Amino acid sequence: MTHKGKRVTEESSTHDALQSEPTKRRNAFLDWLLVLSEISQAAEGAALLTPERREFLRRAKVASELAAQARRDRLESGSTTALALDLFRQSIYWALRAQGPPNGQTSVEAVWSESQDAVLASVKAGEGELAELTSIFRSTFIELAERSPERQRALAKLCSRSSARLIVSAQKPLWRLEWARMKRVVRVLLVVLPTPLLILATLWWQNRDLARGMPWHTSSVEMECHPDRSECGGNPTNILFHTKLENSPWFEYDFGSPLQFSSVTIRNRTDYRPDLAVPLVVEASDDRKTYRELARRREVFLTWHPHFATQRARYLRVRALSKTYLHLEAIKVQP
Repeated sequence: MTHKGKRVTEESSTHDALQSEPTKRRNAFLDWLLVLSEISQAAEGAALLTPERREFLRRAKVASELAAQARRDRLESGSTTALALDLFRQSIYWALRAQGPPNGQTSVEAVWSESQDAVLASVKAGEGELAELTSIFRSTFIELAERSPERQRALAKLCSRSSARLIVSAQKPLWRLEWARMKRVVRVLLVVLPTPLLILATLWWQNRDLARGMPWHTSSVEMECHPDRSECGGNPTNILFHTKLENSPWFEYDFGSPLQFSSVTIRNRTDYRPDLAVPLVVEASDDRKTYRELARRREVFLTWHPHFATQRARYLRVRALSKTYLHLEAIKVQP
């Protein structure tokens, strides 16, 4: 009894496992499409950038922008390099505070000394440059101003580079979140848009007509047609032409010079006797003497869209293969 119950349990577990496979695949697809895992992880990282830290980051950017401006400009009173150097130092300080522990030391030297190795690694400075940065953080603005102009310029360049890298490091959690959200938008669009775009492209391709405006003529004329006014011989209809009752009546385009095409769209008369148009053949010619058959239709149709090997010909003819009237609403030629 126990053995039987165990076997039933195992079979049930196997069934559940098999049943869960489609669900797993569906969940994996949704996770990929909506970037759920990546957005979740990025949101956790961005949450560490508290409002207080965001304010520190804002101050770092302001100080860096002012420092860059002071470094470029020269006032009537003299060089602003020392001021730029001190502003870059302030920018580094605030960028470190934006990434440091929430309740750490706040003095300039302490913030530098207690910054995590991973944060300082973003500065990408060598041992000598880190030593110089340490010296800068231990100096007062008075001591920075008393250094030689050449020394000030070199240290300002070092601090400018370090400030920019620390600001980038502090902003990365926000950028990761924005990037993940952008990936979601792009992936959803890639999945959703192709269908309507494909439909539009297909419709455009089918409606594209290489023969638009090209001269044409027919084997005979039973009555004059005016499709723009939906009238032919005084009768309301959309047909393009109407031949007489004759053997193998035809309609022909003259492209003027050889034209390359691979399909046509023929719309039969929809208001009267579409059976009169079949059997129907599509033919091409270079000299109006010898024609080659491209497609044939025996069944009654309203719209026929035959495809064939790409042709290059001056003339395209549509011909009925019986004694009949031929009247069609449209003959379009596609590349």
